[in-house]
Amino acid sequence: MTDRYFLWMAFVFYVGASALTLWRLRSERSQSWLHHINVILIVVGFLMQLVGLILRGQNLHRCPLTNPFEVTVFIVWALVLFYLVIGPSYRVSFLGAFTAPVVTLILLTGLLTASDAPHALVLKHSPWVEFHAGIGILACGAFALAFVVAAMDLVQNRQLKSHHPSPTFRLLPAVEQLGVIGVRLLMLGFILLTVGMIGGVISDKLVEAWPWQKVAWAWTTWWVYAALLAARTIGNWRGQKASVATMAAFIFLLTAYWGTSWLAR
Repeated sequence: MTDRYFLWMAFVFYVGASALTLWRLRSERSQSWLHHINVILIVVGFLMQLVGLILRGQNLHRCPLTNPFEVTVFIVWALVLFYLVIGPSYRVSFLGAFTAPVVTLILLTGLLTASDAPHALVLKHSPWVEFHAGIGILACGAFALAFVVAAMDLVQNRQLKSHHPSPTFRLLPAVEQLGVIGVRLLMLGFILLTVGMIGGVISDKLVEAWPWQKVAWAWTTWWVYAALLAARTIGNWRGQKASVATMAAFIFLLTAYWGTSWLAR
């Protein structure tokens, strides 16, 4: 069986988790057994995706981060990894419910549209290159989960401003808790991104130069998240505008990466 088979199987389980999410929100059910089923579906999808990445890595004889398709799949995997760590830590049961649709959408985009052709400008095999790429992907996973938390925060803020909040309001965490989780994810992602970029600078000197498009994307992303993190910590920026900015930053990260990857071909 090919790695694509396991990735599609992962997609099927993520779709199942997404369908359960929609049903839970529409029926306003928060029973623990439904939450456990949701988590199980996501975990099985995560493991299927891990098998697919391992098989692809064995075929390539290197970490499978050589083209937009592989990077997109790895971002999804990192997002789910952070959810599995953060969710139980903060006891945010509905975090998985909001994570599943985002994971499904990004993975489907990667499977159907992201280029899976061998990249003409893949850098030479080196631990520094793989360190830079791996840490950078983990940073993207943290930013992706911050996107999910920001979406939950938007829902709660709109419920707070309405005179007749729906029962869903009582199922989701308080906006204060979501704000804390979101900022901490941004901090973690920014630290990982900075460490990954240091690895990129070292690999640029020791291995070979990175394409200028990727360098421009990396620095632009770094400054976008530096400004966002400064606004949300030093400037104490919060509320709907902060959540929209967090979501916009991640959308920029993905679209700019796909665009620069296309230019660098």
